[in-house]
Amino acid sequence: MSDQPKRPYEPMYKIACGLVERLQGACHRIEIAGSLRRKEKLIGDIEIVAVPIMHTNLLGEPLDTSAVDGLLAGWPVTLIKNGPKQKAFDFVGSKGQTYRVDLFLQPDPATWGANLLIRTGSRDFTKKMVTLNWQGGFMPVGYRVKDARVWRNGEPLDTPEEADVFELWGMGFIEPGAR
Repeated sequence: MSDQPKRPYEPMYKIACGLVERLQGACHRIEIAGSLRRKEKLIGDIEIVAVPIMHTNLLGEPLDTSAVDGLLAGWPVTLIKNGPKQKAFDFVGSKGQTYRVDLFLQPDPATWGANLLIRTGSRDFTKKMVTLNWQGGFMPVGYRVKDARVWRNGEPLDTPEEADVFELWGMGFIEPGAR
């Protein structure tokens, strides 16, 4: 849950769409997550999930930086977190209000579905999705979720879409607004 002031959905959604549009060229895939994706009435912060375009060296080997890093370096933002998989920053909008953005970077497209599901929430829903069913959650025995990746009996599984996680759990897809 965000500690940011709560603001109405519509203006926050417009701001998030503008950010996604500006970040799009630095990403293979990008989508709004969190309470905005669930279409809550009041929004505290803007959460975005992205598969960034990774920088490479002269031999084409991936580096630890992405096109998102380069893009953010040129923006007038205050970085709160600057890790390889999460960027958090504040920026001041056109009306002088400060907005918090949590940008979750998942360089491996095979983990997109699990990451988007986790970052969409809600907190209670996500907790049930990553808790074994015999412990009151939805996750079948033999699975685990670690670092936004689904594992079955110690083997990593690809979940390029959210629906892949629901299918592995033997569930129908649950729309974000119902989570």
